[in-house]
Amino acid sequence: MKKALVSVYDKRDVKKFASDLSGIGIEIIATEGTANEISQNKVPVTRVSEFTGFSEMLGGKIKTLHPAVHAAIATADIMVVVVNLIPLTSVERMDIGGITLLKSAIKNFKNVAAVTDPGQYEGIIEEISSNGEVSGETRLKLAVQASAYIVNYESRVHKILETTLQG
Repeated sequence: MKKALVSVYDKRDVKKFASDLSGIGIEIIATEGTANEISQNKVPVTRVSEFTGFSEMLGGKIKTLHPAVHAAIATADIMVVVVNLIPLTSVERMDIGGITLLKSAIKNFKNVAAVTDPGQYEGIIEEISSNGEVSGETRLKLAVQASAYIVNYESRVHKILETTLQG
């Protein structure tokens, strides 16, 4: 069964998206908060901790940094990675796992779609419904968008650090 990994801070439209994915035969794997949101819609969801066999650590700060997750992305067992990052207010709140998930998906863009924005959900559903997968052209476009998303985030990290240095 094809899988999607969903770990989103912005939960806008995620219940419908997960329901649509499930409806076209995609198994949903999600982090705790996202899984709780999705399950409100009675959509079957496997928690990352069930998938990896390891509980989230440090109050949920460490959840997706696991070899089983990244191996599944590298082998395209997970074909869609849906991530939007924790808003950056300080370096201590920096999202590491989400960036790592996106980088894994970008690295394997020929086989995996990196989805970062709820505005992308409808097109993903349409392509998978029509073709059984996200097209190569769309996966590349999504990888470019995900890369820009990470660069923007990392730029904000840099500015916070620079401001801290300048006192």
